[in-house]
Amino acid sequence: MKKETFKIIAKTFSGLEEVLAKELEGLGATDVQTLKRAASFEGDQEMLYKVNLWSRSALSILKPVFEFTFNSQEEFYDIMYAHEWDAYFTPEKTFAISTVAIESVFSNTHFLAQRSKDAIVDYFRNKDGTRPGVDLENPQIKFNIYVFRDKCSVSLDSSGMPLFKRGYRKQAGPAPINEVLAAGLIMLSGWDKQKALYDPMCGSATFSIEAAMMALNMAPAGFRKDFAFLNWQDYQPEMWNRIREEAAQSVPVNIPDIIASDINNKSMAVARQNIMEAGLLGRIRLEKRDFFLSRPSHSSGVLYLNPPYGRRLETDNIEEFYQKIGSTFKHNYPGFETWIISPDKSLTYKIGLKPAAKYPVFNGQLDCTFLGYTIFSGTLKESKRPPRKRIDRS
Repeated sequence: MKKETFKIIAKTFSGLEEVLAKELEGLGATDVQTLKRAASFEGDQEMLYKVNLWSRSALSILKPVFEFTFNSQEEFYDIMYAHEWDAYFTPEKTFAISTVAIESVFSNTHFLAQRSKDAIVDYFRNKDGTRPGVDLENPQIKFNIYVFRDKCSVSLDSSGMPLFKRGYRKQAGPAPINEVLAAGLIMLSGWDKQKALYDPMCGSATFSIEAAMMALNMAPAGFRKDFAFLNWQDYQPEMWNRIREEAAQSVPVNIPDIIASDINNKSMAVARQNIMEAGLLGRIRLEKRDFFLSRPSHSSGVLYLNPPYGRRLETDNIEEFYQKIGSTFKHNYPGFETWIISPDKSLTYKIGLKPAAKYPVFNGQLDCTFLGYTIFSGTLKESKRPPRKRIDRS
């Protein structure tokens, strides 16, 4: 029996679209297309469940369910009210709506959300006298409504909580890097899961944990208990339980050395707690070290740095701080590929090394650059290493 397929949209950070598309293809998705901060693909119910469990670079997985055109706010309400909302959920469930409106009769997205909510609530109330509740903090059902001019697209958010909430991070240091972003940057860098990996300003140990989960082939959402699709009318528990059970069995034994370190005692305690919650004690080596005095125990490897900046930086001379990063790369880590994410191009210039790769990305609301350096001994002319190529999806 042929399974029903439908369009699915996976959202991500700006700069990770190609990484996400390649990951989706690897998971078995078909007709994958890159979009702005997203990728679309074709899949069935099983693929929707699988991507929620396995995607490392997606923030949420949307299922488009309803599209229409309208010419006024009144017509918008009438069309929304006439839709069969009980095909998706029952009034015993709570729901919430997120909205985007561009060049629309709805100049206020809050009012768009309000009219959408009114239409859905009125549909249930006038049909059988009951109404679903609205829960903005932890809804069981989430709708995503996108309006562009006179066109409206309604999607069900199958993830619920954003997928960067893996479930292992119980504590966070100051301005921790997002889990999806950390995983996406590792994939963007092309780490082969064979080379030793260093995370020398580890903070919450997000780079280290995400890398270890990749190397162990652990499902990134394996710790999560809650997904919005569990509350859908067409939820298939047998299928979901089978997918989770299969994921729990696919863990290889050997992984490369992964070393997380920090000079801050509080960060060390947070990192240790998160590593323990992720079940990775013994898989990640945690050390208290000053990065600027550090030397690796491997002759080659890959290093990821999310250095502190602004109010997080305990120094009066931030330019000197970045100069020391460059000097430490060059003198202490020959043979390594080193990567750094930073929101300030004038500061990364102070590193004093020519990047072999450069990618624009966003860290929260910050416009950042992810730079990769090939560190070698001697002068540039003596190096025979070719620069890293960009991702090839062919």
